Parts: sequence; C-alpha cells; structure tokens
Amino acid sequence: MSHKKVVVDYDVLRRELEEGLEAFVQGFPLENFRQGDYKQYPVITLLACSDSRVPGNMVGSMFNRVFSIENIGNQVKTGEGSILYGLLHLGTPFMIVSGHSDCGAIKAASSDFSGEPDALRKELETVQDSLAQGLKTFAGSLSDDEKIKFTQLAELNVDVQINYLLDNPGVKELVDKKELYILGTMLDLHDVYGGGYARTYISNINGEKNPVAIKGFSELGSLAARANRLT
Repeated sequence: MSHKKVVVDYDVLRRELEEGLEAFVQGFPLENFRQGDYKQYPVITLLACSDSRVPGNMVGSMFNRVFSIENIGNQVKTGEGSILYGLLHLGTPFMIVSGHSDCGAIKAASSDFSGEPDALRKELETVQDSLAQGLKTFAGSLSDDEKIKFTQLAELNVDVQINYLLDNPGVKELVDKKELYILGTMLDLHDVYGGGYARTYISNINGEKNPVAIKGFSELGSLAARANRLT
C-alpha cells in the first residue's frame, strides 16, 4: 500500500490555493443562491471514491447541485448516514455510485493490510466484504490482466453498493415510484474499456446490470446509451 511521497513546492502550492479560493469568490453564483433563499437544493447524491483522480465535478457544476460523499472504495456502509440524508431528506432524484479503474482501495482490500492502522483497516475490511459479496454472484471469471481484473472488481463493488441501497425500504420505495434513479458508473481513467481516457460508463441502473436492458431506460436518454461492462 506504500505510495511515493509527493515533492511539494509550498510557495507554489500556497499561491494555487489562494488563487483557487479567490476564483470561487469571483465565480460564486450569488443571484441564484439568493433566489433559492440561500438553501441547498442538490439534484444528485454522489458517492465517489476519495481518490484524487475522481473529482466530483466530473458530473458538472458542484455548487448547490451535488450532495457529495467520498470514501475509499466508494462504500455505502462507510458513509450510509450522509447518503440517506441526501436521498431521504434532500430528495435528490439521482443517486450516483462512482467506481473507477485502478482503484487503490480495491487493490489494497485484495492484499494483506493487517499492518495498517485500525481505522484504515476497518474501512478496508468494508471494501473487502463488498468484494466478497460481489464475487459470490459473479458467474464469469476475472481477467489475468491485472488492469482489467481490478476494474472488473470495481464494477462488482459498485453493484454491491447499489444492492445495499435497494435493501433500504425508503430508498426502494423512491426507486419503485420512479422518484429516484440509482446509477452505477465507472470512470475509466486508463482506457481499460477501449473508448478513450476519462470516459464514464453506466454499469448499473437500479440494480439492472445488463447493458442491453440499461439502454432500454429511454427516459434517461443518452445517459442510458453509455451502458458498458467488463463483467
């Protein structure tokens, strides 16, 4: 699980941080915020991996639009309270569970992490449990190519998170009433799927994993057309 330490020029980093903070002020949508009485009205609850290569703005503008939860391996059980707040209290019509290629949490949970600190080990055990659940119902076989194999595992992990969500009666009711769509997505950072770098594919909608069936969700338009899976 070791990772090469980043060499940082702190003066450059400080300037970039200052510039970023000022850019947020200059681009702040104050009039829209005022019209909404300064309250939050998100339309997406996003569960993403905390990997720095998986930015929330991959789904577009974030401010007052995305209720975002991040943790290693995009685990429902690690952030369940926050997720349910987004779905049951804020009422976002979309829930996105975002997996990605080359997920460090998937790799770590597939290895020996017994020497890690307790808190980290606990989170990795949650990822490990998810992978075990996904493999129980996986009828295919994992690739010998590690790049493909770990992306397959990431897909299965997303499936398990969606199943966890659908096990919640309140969430399931919203899905059944078509007031909520749960989208499983895979961000392909490494062109594993062969369609190009940084493309996002739909791997699951409301528990449906068959790409042909996913494309049948015509009410979701071009989103459904992004259906693709390795598993």
